[in-house]
Amino acid sequence: MEPMNQGEGDTSYARNSGIQAPEVLTRNHIPAYNIDEHARREMLPMIHEAYAQQFKNDFTHFLKLRAKEFLSGGRMVISITGRHSDGIDSKLFHIWEIVVQILSVMALEGVIDKAKYDSFYMPMYGPSNEELREIIQEEGSFSIKEMVVRGLTSDADSALFTPNRYICEVRAMFEPLIVKHFGEVMEEFMRTAERLWSLDGILRDQLARLAWLSVSLTKA
Repeated sequence: MEPMNQGEGDTSYARNSGIQAPEVLTRNHIPAYNIDEHARREMLPMIHEAYAQQFKNDFTHFLKLRAKEFLSGGRMVISITGRHSDGIDSKLFHIWEIVVQILSVMALEGVIDKAKYDSFYMPMYGPSNEELREIIQEEGSFSIKEMVVRGLTSDADSALFTPNRYICEVRAMFEPLIVKHFGEVMEEFMRTAERLWSLDGILRDQLARLAWLSVSLTKA
């Protein structure tokens, strides 16, 4: 979601527009992305549900607060990074998975501490368009006038969308969170990301699952 810094007090955009990491995971020290593949696959449905419920709670709260600031007929447009669909392969994929896969390799290679890795939670979630629509309709303060879904790279010139450009964009988005938790590790993060991109194509495959969701809303 685009950062917003207007409003005051309890209805401040800055205080109420972000999703938190799920408390059920942080409280019980459950890694969001276990290095062990078998354990990760076992926990994936529960972790997805925890993030989905946290997003629903936070986004519903966001809509309620915005509704207090709009007259009937007032409009707003929300753009958010999400997933293409609610299919099972897409549903169990998180938009931060690309980042934590890079970090997991760094943990396995001893570049970052594994205990710190296990306690790292990305405070974000990427819904499908169906999921976003359902939350908006259930909350009821706004009606949906239009929703547009497009791939992150569908409109990009493939010659311009290079691995280096994408990895630099990932760095721009996530560096503050990574540095705050792990310290100054971004140069190694970039080298690891470039290596994974060139080795097996996993990062490219995951990128194809992501989408921009843009929704135009009118206050009921």
